[in-house]
Amino acid sequence: MQTTFLEKLAAFVFRAVLSCILWSWQTDLGCQIIPFPEMPAEDAQSETAATSSLEPVPEAPDYALSANWAGTSVHEANIRLAGDDFAAHLEWPKGRKNQRLSRLPDSLQADVFFIHPTMLLDGDRWNADVQDETMNAEVDRWPVRHQASAFSGAGRVFVPRYRQAHIRVFRRGDSLSWAAVDLAYSDVKRAFLHYMAHWNHGRPFVLAGHSQGSFHGRTLLQEVIEGSRYRGQLVAAYLPGMDMYASEFQEIETCKEPGDLGCLCTWMSYGEGYLPDWLTQKQLKPDSESLLCTHPVLWGSDCEADDAVENGELDACRDAHRGVVLPTYKLSKAHAISARQVRPGVLWLKSPHVLGGRMLQRENWHSGDLNLFWGNVFENVQTRTLNWHERQKR
Repeated sequence: MQTTFLEKLAAFVFRAVLSCILWSWQTDLGCQIIPFPEMPAEDAQSETAATSSLEPVPEAPDYALSANWAGTSVHEANIRLAGDDFAAHLEWPKGRKNQRLSRLPDSLQADVFFIHPTMLLDGDRWNADVQDETMNAEVDRWPVRHQASAFSGAGRVFVPRYRQAHIRVFRRGDSLSWAAVDLAYSDVKRAFLHYMAHWNHGRPFVLAGHSQGSFHGRTLLQEVIEGSRYRGQLVAAYLPGMDMYASEFQEIETCKEPGDLGCLCTWMSYGEGYLPDWLTQKQLKPDSESLLCTHPVLWGSDCEADDAVENGELDACRDAHRGVVLPTYKLSKAHAISARQVRPGVLWLKSPHVLGGRMLQRENWHSGDLNLFWGNVFENVQTRTLNWHERQKR
């Protein structure tokens, strides 16, 4: 009887410890339920009734006011460069690995214009009000802190508050939805032009965003940057979390090497073996086009082939993985993510290489497009920025 009791006790303790470990990993990899952006086609929430028009339209933000730029409330003004007090104040993640992080020297920096993703997930409004303090706090807490910070090693990061469209617009796709999207983009465009007119002064810049932010970033590339005087100042665009196609651009191409300049890095992250229904249906059309996809670890196409595992290339992708930024804002778990590019142009992630990783696997990794590759993005944006400055010497 005593042996049986001890065995049962040991089994109970083992299960309890394992459950705690798995919960810890799940929390660390950002799998818990938090108000973080998800693509509406997947992980769809129950939709609340929407108003029948955009009215009342929130007041347009004045980008001459620092209150309309995210993350500026604790920023100490620096009079060396015009606009410094409008740049986001971003602290780097905690953890031992952040000791390796450093910002580029002032003379070798680039500005970053970051467009945050959808955070308007509830309510009947079509567009967010930039005067909504609760919304602004969530934007600062999640996408600004966990995503925009990945670009802060290159230099100043400017994150405009804008009248973002409700997440339902991408699910509905009707005329009212696109009117809300157009309103949101009008703010992004005005913010970018204000930044260029008042604070850029010929400096190189990085365009970055995620999800809805990437949607607006694509339009900004098409309408404002391509064919303009800003084109030569573009270090690169990092716009994951939205399907993009080569036919949408006249000049911009995808980045094919880690140091390529003036190009586009974009990817959409899913669990291995999964494709969303909307993409499967889209690819069945006779005129279907593959998505653009950049590998956010190797920054090339090394893991694209289906036989990559047999060739050992998938291990190379994992070995080069620099770490994840966790919801606790800690940089950790290097070599935890293996990913490969597959047709029709998406990124397939294997189960995380952590204890119980198979239990943590999900079909849609959209919310982790940036923070799962935070360390690699931080490193690569510095590489491209240095290359831009080196090219100016020639």
